[in-house]
Amino acid sequence: MAQQKNEFSEHMSFEFLELLRKKNPAWRLLASPQAPLVAAFLYKEFIAKNRRLVAEQELISRLESFIDRLSQGRSARLFPRTGREYLDDWANDEHGWLRKFYPTGQDEPHFDVTSLAQKAIEWLLSLRQQTFIGTESRLITVFELLHQIVERSETDPGLRLAELERRKAEIEQEIGRVQNGQVVLLDETQIKERFWQAMTIAREILADFRAVEQNFRDLDRGMRERIATWDRGKGELLETVFNEQDGISESEQGKSFSAFWKFLMSSSSQEDFQDTLDKVLQLSAVRNMGTGRNIRRIHHDWVNAGAHVQETVAALSQQLRRYVDETFLEEERRINQIVREIEGKAVAVRNNPPPEWEMKIDGVAPEFSFPLDRPLFTPPRRPEIKDDAIGAGVEDVPAEALFSQIYVDKDKLKDQIGYLLQTQDRITLSRIIEHYPLKLGLSELVTYMVIASESPQAVFQPEDVEEVSWTDETGMRRVAKMAKVIFQRA
Repeated sequence: MAQQKNEFSEHMSFEFLELLRKKNPAWRLLASPQAPLVAAFLYKEFIAKNRRLVAEQELISRLESFIDRLSQGRSARLFPRTGREYLDDWANDEHGWLRKFYPTGQDEPHFDVTSLAQKAIEWLLSLRQQTFIGTESRLITVFELLHQIVERSETDPGLRLAELERRKAEIEQEIGRVQNGQVVLLDETQIKERFWQAMTIAREILADFRAVEQNFRDLDRGMRERIATWDRGKGELLETVFNEQDGISESEQGKSFSAFWKFLMSSSSQEDFQDTLDKVLQLSAVRNMGTGRNIRRIHHDWVNAGAHVQETVAALSQQLRRYVDETFLEEERRINQIVREIEGKAVAVRNNPPPEWEMKIDGVAPEFSFPLDRPLFTPPRRPEIKDDAIGAGVEDVPAEALFSQIYVDKDKLKDQIGYLLQTQDRITLSRIIEHYPLKLGLSELVTYMVIASESPQAVFQPEDVEEVSWTDETGMRRVAKMAKVIFQRA
């Protein structure tokens, strides 16, 4: 008990809180004079819409329009700086409320709200006056979680069986009461309380995704710093990197997210959640609460947010493989050495940047262009055309090769997927092929897989295998086994 008190006092010591006040972006946001502007705008553009990245020009335009609306009816503009200046200020290391980055294949910077900024905004949302505080539902949640811990960690089979028998007896008693017409229903207050608690947790899950993504980025940054300062053999480096990469997937963060993603992508889980949510939203007590469209599509937001985390982890892994997969040819050895030196120095000064710095470029000289230096006009040379006879070719050359090429219209396949998603939220590739059979065989199937790999609305499930069949040009039935591919409505 004394040790626990010491740990608690260390976590809430004056020194710790003083350091947190200076370094933590969430605290800096709450203490900033710009907090109402920052929190209102970031909530509107990112959190309320569950958006994960916005292009720079679009976000600048939205911020300036937002400031103009706030300044209406005032003699002067409420916030005098430009939208670009505010965004760059919010994204620098001093504030850390936005993350500025370049997505793969993009030459325009994009922005996303950081997990700590979202945590501060979620805390501000919790300050709203509620009609009532749901203490009963939270107490039940605590009891259920504690019971799960005890039941799932018990190794004695006798005790496990005794607990199961006790629950079986309770269920049988409940069945008997229902058969006798003694049905106990939740009153309107209890329904509202439990629904409010469930939706609060559901929204908190969305906030957790950004924290999960940031944790993966921190693990990746640690590996990159180790690579940048590596001074031993490449074989040892590869072994260390692969061990670290396995450590990410085997870490508590990796295991928890993997289990959550597997449960979320289960077809039965999604259908069960959708059916249950629809039944709850039809209750009069819940309808009167004005839940809105966001709650109805919350599980779709989970899938989109989780898919973004999956894409981030895949991109980090791909970058890491490119980072260490270098061909040390003679002409590249010096370039790689210079890059390593630059990265090592960047890591060394990252936390302590110099207050003043300058750069010198060698070999720069002014360029002059004089009008009299232009050359005189030179007439073009006339081409000489020779009158040569063209010999006749062989007449019996087979022309079948010109007609044996296979062309798969990728846009047409995308249109077919979009048409089917107009009437349903999600559909598997096998169901798409049932509606539109493969006319070009394996080439068309491969094109579907390419579309899925390029689309953020497509998800691969390697643990689920499905079969796809078609008939080739000889009339033979062909069957392909592959991982299940699910397309979802954007």
